[in-house]
Amino acid sequence: MGKKKTASKSQSSFVDEESSLSLIENQEFVAMRAAQKFWPAPTTTEAQLHELVSDGLIQGQAFAEWRVPGEHRVLVLVPGEIVLFVSFIRAGLCLPASAFLHQFLDYFGICLNHLAPNAVLHLSVFVHLCEAFLGIPPSLSLFRYFFRLKPQPRREDTSVLGGCGIQFCQGLKSKFFDYDLVDSVRDWHAD
Repeated sequence: MGKKKTASKSQSSFVDEESSLSLIENQEFVAMRAAQKFWPAPTTTEAQLHELVSDGLIQGQAFAEWRVPGEHRVLVLVPGEIVLFVSFIRAGLCLPASAFLHQFLDYFGICLNHLAPNAVLHLSVFVHLCEAFLGIPPSLSLFRYFFRLKPQPRREDTSVLGGCGIQFCQGLKSKFFDYDLVDSVRDWHAD
């Protein structure tokens, strides 16, 4: 984006594409163009998705009806589709997503793409702890006792991709069991 040179019969002038977007009445198109700034070009391949199937992390294409993103930065989703990142699956996100994940996203007013892979890991570990070891349904109140949502880089300017991290509340990490975060996803945005 930026400025384009246009030639007219009498003179050359520059058109600022950004300001011309305000003249477009199709708000869906304007939102899509704005979103392109935040979404990197997709790099996920069909081979990567077949590897996740082989590893038992997602169901086969015939059953789950997944598709690779293709070349478009902003996908056109049909009802019932979601954008999902390979690094989230590797961090423990399973489908169908638990009711707790839906409650969590709704409570904080965020979408799945706002989370970072380690935030998904925190949520997965918490849900597993509650269901498998404590024998209780995961509770947002209990989660908020141990953890807090940290907008990144700032609350006023939250990134569309990975803009919400999860941290232990001060002094409570020692009251929870110890587990390691994933170090290999530092540049997950690029994928």
